[in-house]
Amino acid sequence: MWADIIKYIILFGILHSSIYMVFSLGFSLIFGVAKIPHLAYGALFTMSAYLSYIFLTSLGLNPWISMVVAVLVVALLNLIIGDVIVKPSLKMPVSVFISTFAVAYIVEEVFRIELGLTPITLPSLSGVTIIWGVPVNNQWFLVLLISIFMSAFLLAFLRYTTTGKATRAVAESWEESMIIGIDPLKVFRITMFLSGVYAATAGILLSPLKAVTPEMGWGPLFTAFAIIILGGMGSIKGTIIASLIYGFVEQGITWTLGGAFAEIAPLILIIVTLIVRPTGLFGEEGRT
Repeated sequence: MWADIIKYIILFGILHSSIYMVFSLGFSLIFGVAKIPHLAYGALFTMSAYLSYIFLTSLGLNPWISMVVAVLVVALLNLIIGDVIVKPSLKMPVSVFISTFAVAYIVEEVFRIELGLTPITLPSLSGVTIIWGVPVNNQWFLVLLISIFMSAFLLAFLRYTTTGKATRAVAESWEESMIIGIDPLKVFRITMFLSGVYAATAGILLSPLKAVTPEMGWGPLFTAFAIIILGGMGSIKGTIIASLIYGFVEQGITWTLGGAFAEIAPLILIIVTLIVRPTGLFGEEGRT
């Protein structure tokens, strides 16, 4: 019995960690550069799923095209949110907290009013693959492949490109980055767009596996909070490692104590991390 449980924990720990990684990387990127809690980030997750569904059903677009268009639209909307709502309050985290929470609630209510409470799902890759005797929906392997690619891309972008190096400099200090000729607001806009891509991609990848509802973004948002606190605020490397830790812990709780206990795992992880190691696993030195 325990051999089967361990098998499930390892397999689904890897798969669930991959989707948490994609979503949390964008959230960590925003926090690293802007130092603000972007509470509308979870709404981007929801928005991408609904927009892809609308493009697919109402406009008749090809499923793949509808997903790509939805990702780009959400990324642009996040850029607008950054310019209109976040940027004016960058030095007032409480204002950003309140205003982005309001945006998230508005998005949730708009979808609730327009599309109702009936859950929807997006098309999934067909078929299953047997791993260690366990049937796994092929959609999970698409999630895993895209997660690996997007994680590698972000690490390479930050380390090897001029814009990525500028992003790391701004994450260290807006003032000092301006001294060496970097425009922090330009970096901020790139960060908002890129983080929107990561949030939207996560929403679209997971939607075929879980029902889409107006409030679906809050769970991933709390999970992302737990992950970036565990990994270290704004640390990309820490976010990747913390996503893996969180995925295995969550699945361990799910397969031993039950899914109800796993629902409170993010909150427990946040509390324990803040008590034991407030700076997270990588602290200040691991940022971006």
